[in-house]
Amino acid sequence: MNIVTLLPSATEIICQLGLENHLVGVSHECDFPLSVKNLPKVTSTRVDHSATSREIHRSVSELLKNAVSVYDLDLELLKSLKPDYLITQDLCDVCAVSYDQVEDACNQYLGPGTQVISLKPKTLNDIWDDIHRVGKTLNTLPSYQSFKETVDQTIRMIQNTIPPQPPTRPSILTVEWFQPVMIGGLWVPEMIDIIGGQCLMASPGQPAPTVSKDALSKIRPDVVIIKPCGFKLEQTLQEMDLLKSALPWEQWEVHLKGNAYLVDGNAYFNRPGPRILDSLKILAYCTHPTLFPEFGKQYSDAVIRLEPNLTVSSQK
Repeated sequence: MNIVTLLPSATEIICQLGLENHLVGVSHECDFPLSVKNLPKVTSTRVDHSATSREIHRSVSELLKNAVSVYDLDLELLKSLKPDYLITQDLCDVCAVSYDQVEDACNQYLGPGTQVISLKPKTLNDIWDDIHRVGKTLNTLPSYQSFKETVDQTIRMIQNTIPPQPPTRPSILTVEWFQPVMIGGLWVPEMIDIIGGQCLMASPGQPAPTVSKDALSKIRPDVVIIKPCGFKLEQTLQEMDLLKSALPWEQWEVHLKGNAYLVDGNAYFNRPGPRILDSLKILAYCTHPTLFPEFGKQYSDAVIRLEPNLTVSSQK
């Protein structure tokens, strides 16, 4: 059985289900687990992802405006890999190769012997259902069931650890992009609800909204988590000047209270796969650091707390 995955979350799902040895090709962005990085890359990007958030947004917008795909698919390589299963997505043309590209590739190069599994999660249940669907299709349901039991146990543990809710839940703002400012949507509001928080400026199952600095200045978040989609911590740290100017810190007290965090947005929150469970633990820690210190230690390489003057202090 040969499997090709066209986005990082699909690769992580396949590995979680114990099928890594069947992977014969991945996307250029697949980087976890580390062992997949040496597999053939069947995609490439037209956008320089080492650029600033402003430059990336401009490049992506220009490509989409001109009806040009953000990503290229290496059709000859894909054909040579002879995949039995091709796992892609139909949620976001900015996040990975578009479904139309995959469909065209199958029709022209692969034929009926390749089965396409398309992921389109918008909610937490969608994520778990996608993993279940992949597991069922590839005959690895026991691996899915073991994973889902861990998910359910972790959620129960988190909820049982948090004291009975106060009259007002802590308000949480998650920032998914800097320029323009976008707020974490889709499954993130549900995650915030699970850990006893109130999500600001986003709704469950809905795409990330773009918001103005003026609108942001009218809210008073208790916790701010900055997790730019596709950005590792190092890249976010390079944009601290933009981060300081894009958000209305002068109207907020959240950073003065030590409740503003930077999180690795490449690995966590933005990949709808198994590590959403890790993201939930990070969210629980950032919201309730005294209740979940073990999560702070576990993910110390992925979380940085901002000091009151907006400098950084590693949580290691």
